[in-house]
Amino acid sequence: MTNVRSDLSIRGARGGGLVLVGSGGTFVIQIASLLILSRLLTPSDFGLVAMVQIFVVLGNLLRDFGLPLAGLQEQSLSRQQASNLFWMSAAIAAVSAILMAACTPLLVAGFHEPRLAMIVPSLAIAVFLGGLTAQLQVQLARNMQFGALVASDILGQLVGLAAAILLAKAGTGYWALVAQSLTAALLTLVYRWSASRWIPLAPRRGRDAIRLFKIGATYSFAQLLAYVQSNIGTMLIGSQLGATQLGYYNRAYQLLTAPAGRFLDPLTQVVISTLNRAKDEQRDPDALLCKIQFGVGSLIVWVFAVTAGTAPGLIPLVLGDQWRPAAPVFQILAIGGSVLVFNHVNYWAFIVKAQPKALLNYNLVSKPIEIFSIFIGSQFGLEGVAWGYSVAMVFSWPLFVTWLARATGISARAFFANGLQVLLAGAVGGAASTIASLPLAPFAAILGVLGGVLAGTGAFAAVLFAMPASRAETVDWIRLLRSALVRQRKA
Repeated sequence: MTNVRSDLSIRGARGGGLVLVGSGGTFVIQIASLLILSRLLTPSDFGLVAMVQIFVVLGNLLRDFGLPLAGLQEQSLSRQQASNLFWMSAAIAAVSAILMAACTPLLVAGFHEPRLAMIVPSLAIAVFLGGLTAQLQVQLARNMQFGALVASDILGQLVGLAAAILLAKAGTGYWALVAQSLTAALLTLVYRWSASRWIPLAPRRGRDAIRLFKIGATYSFAQLLAYVQSNIGTMLIGSQLGATQLGYYNRAYQLLTAPAGRFLDPLTQVVISTLNRAKDEQRDPDALLCKIQFGVGSLIVWVFAVTAGTAPGLIPLVLGDQWRPAAPVFQILAIGGSVLVFNHVNYWAFIVKAQPKALLNYNLVSKPIEIFSIFIGSQFGLEGVAWGYSVAMVFSWPLFVTWLARATGISARAFFANGLQVLLAGAVGGAASTIASLPLAPFAAILGVLGGVLAGTGAFAAVLFAMPASRAETVDWIRLLRSALVRQRKA
């Protein structure tokens, strides 16, 4: 049994490592996109697309209707069940895209922006394309074809960025960002369909279709509440402060969500598949999930610690001096982002434990509180919105862990202590990064950033190795990744 458990951990680490490498690639592409397009386009261009983007995310939630999670959650899924889920996803995606396009006049009037009249219908096409892709992603994940998932992401992002750069240089303004989204969505769909070699069967009644639909609907409502909480700041700034201020917030928020989204969202496929295999092998997934929390949390919190500490020099350096007002906003948001990673692990636990109703009930209680916190913060301007978001994240995490423990029986103490060690290291690393970058910045911005990153990384690692529990976890992760790399070379 020990060898089986070790093999499962290594397989999971290999899959996670592959996804992390691919996510690192897409993250680099996204950073390149931020750097290049921020110099070719104006804050107003980004603000305009950000106004629509929050509704694109809403359309994506309605389009998926939780059906990809329903398919991923199942320990066994027949071809007919998968086909029924595909056709349901395609139909809901079509309806979502049509509804989004039909709401164009309301968005134009709400934001007082006539330029949205053409942007909204164009981005509605990306919503439909994503609906066709959703169940293909589930098929690849269930078959552990993580390489195809990674390659499709990288290809879509690269071609989308190339299209955006060409159009931005041609002077098309915000249309470059619209083309970037459409191109990436189309290329991702084509690649994943080709890689999966999966053709859906004609839809048939029965086959647990109603049960899977209900599971998906429960996840969808839970995600809808999370969507409102995540985008309320954008809506408040866009309606109260205008496109330019929203552009600053959007850049800071994207710098926050770029590492989190690019690493955590793809890892969902790996984590759920690995933990389901653990259950198949009669292994308790809780200990494995706690280990995953430490590894993933350490990576994300370290990124936020060093980038927040060096943000006053880093953001003008990579985006241009006109984006300097986004630096303090990012620093504030990074506090909440560091906690958000642990909430995401709790979200994985609800899926693995097949507790969509418990997740929905939690969101019904927590998300209105978080929305109220952001609304109160919006009364104090741009930075107030950022503080409202971070305060909401900090207070939501203990509630999330406690709720999860009562619903699934996991050890709240173990998960909370595990996360606190990483957050402590992040706080010390962020402080060290800030202190080290300040005296070097007057000589050269790049010198201040490099000094801050090195000091923050050293302090972060020192704190982790100073505590016995986190030291043992860190050493265990190093051994696990080393074994995964050895097997990858042999393969």
